[in-house]
Amino acid sequence: MNPTKTDDSKMKLTEIDRILATEEPLIPTSGFLASVMESVREEAAAPQPIPFPWTRFIPGILVATGVLGWGAFKMIRQGLPEIRLVSLAPPHLPAAAIQPVEQAGWVALALGVSLLSWLLSRRLAGRSGLL
Repeated sequence: MNPTKTDDSKMKLTEIDRILATEEPLIPTSGFLASVMESVREEAAAPQPIPFPWTRFIPGILVATGVLGWGAFKMIRQGLPEIRLVSLAPPHLPAAAIQPVEQAGWVALALGVSLLSWLLSRRLAGRSGLL
């Protein structure tokens, strides 16, 4: 052991003790004890929290997991043979069918821009309670 190391720690400890001894003791305010005891009594008198109904929750989760698992199993089981029949070529659509779809896309874009501008204006006006 290094004797200088222990001497340094004793010296630091005595310095800390000296500094702490020179400070004034902390005295609580006059109503502190009464307010703390009142809070303790209120907490002790409060009713117990309602326990979570695990006995009802766990079976429901197990049933939901089973249903989703069974659905995934059936989808995979029936989907694997059908994958071989899927063609990767895009379907051919006549021009008469493409034009209404293109127009609907522009209408959807215009509606989206209108909605965003309306929400921004409500936000800037300070009334953003809708969304």
